[in-house]
Amino acid sequence: METLTICVPFFALPGLSNDCSSIVGNQNLILRDILSLNPLKKGEYENGPYLEGFNADGKLDYVFYFEEVEKILEKKEYDKIYILFRAIYKPYQKDTQHLVVGYYVVENTQGMEIAPGVYSISGTDAHFVDYEDAFDISETIIGYNLQDSIMKSNSENHPEYKDMVNDWFEHIKNKDNKIDEYIERSKQLRAKRTEEEFQKALKSCL
Repeated sequence: METLTICVPFFALPGLSNDCSSIVGNQNLILRDILSLNPLKKGEYENGPYLEGFNADGKLDYVFYFEEVEKILEKKEYDKIYILFRAIYKPYQKDTQHLVVGYYVVENTQGMEIAPGVYSISGTDAHFVDYEDAFDISETIIGYNLQDSIMKSNSENHPEYKDMVNDWFEHIKNKDNKIDEYIERSKQLRAKRTEEEFQKALKSCL
């Protein structure tokens, strides 16, 4: 059985003003849109990597809407899948970027439907980098109109994807792994987001 690399997009928490860093934490770590501030976000659930676990149970969960990914998982043709995460990220007062920020290693390719059309799968390992080490692929994504696309290393229609996603994977896997910091920031924002004082402070700096 072969290994597959899939590059998938997710809506990231946008960059806020520097004044907000004391409220939301280290903004060099690009998380999923935990605070529902990304205007491009679709659906009730935050899609993307749940580094603290969808149920806050410490698992490396990936929540997604892509039926294409679920069909890949159902086939069970791969003993290992690398899910490469592309953040749709808008820096403060700048244009939207597409950044490869991390990946999950998935060895038990059994997805689970957690709501109609919404799926989750857990990784066994993860590697995430900060903004400075993220790989900016905006030119490729926008130039080829791939904003909403999934790119697979075994694509029959687009064999050129293989070199692309593998190059992106190799780039970030050799950078410093900030996974522990990512998990901690995810936990903190998830716990704070329902607090009234936090919401007041957040609104004051937007």
